[in-house]
Amino acid sequence: MTRTLVVGHDAVAGLGCLEGRPEFGDVTWFTALPDTDAVFPDPSSYDLVVVLGAPWPRSAMDWIDRERRFLTTAHDAGARVLGICFGAQLVAEVLGGSIRHLDEPRVGWFPVVPHDARIAPGPWFSWHADQLDPPSGTEILATDDAGVAAFRHGRWAGVQFHPEMTPDLLDRWLSPPGAPPDDGLRLATARHAPAAAAAVPALLAALFG
Repeated sequence: MTRTLVVGHDAVAGLGCLEGRPEFGDVTWFTALPDTDAVFPDPSSYDLVVVLGAPWPRSAMDWIDRERRFLTTAHDAGARVLGICFGAQLVAEVLGGSIRHLDEPRVGWFPVVPHDARIAPGPWFSWHADQLDPPSGTEILATDDAGVAAFRHGRWAGVQFHPEMTPDLLDRWLSPPGAPPDDGLRLATARHAPAAAAAVPALLAALFG
């Protein structure tokens, strides 16, 4: 069975509709919170490392360089690495790519342009203010109005959107004190999440090659 390490960056992180996927097998969690001295585990005993999104500014993540080194160690040990949103940005950076700040945050459900027939055009859920730019030589699997939406580079892969999103997961994201109520976002998620979840198996097949 696949041994998967999932790295979250906040108390409300979850796998949503990715929970229980056979591609992930036996899942172990590690959470790195902002303004803490996070010590990342040894990834060498895992087959797959999944790095999730993060709602914090990078200035609050004192361990971000440590996480980049952790990802390099995981790859060198032979693990697959899948980044989602912020995680995909880290993957792109470790590969030699970059990120750029968007003029306006992308929050909501947006279509993509598939470059791989296995990836559905969506809409898929996005919530990010920075955009990844992978290095040359990366296989682009999908794009959107902001840039690269999904990519693969050997055993590395990333999606700038959130394929895991479900209504329950969104409720968790919007539940912390001070989080803005957004009934429109909840309604859109209830409408689009079932089709996105149904498209996840083919998306993972494209990402994992």
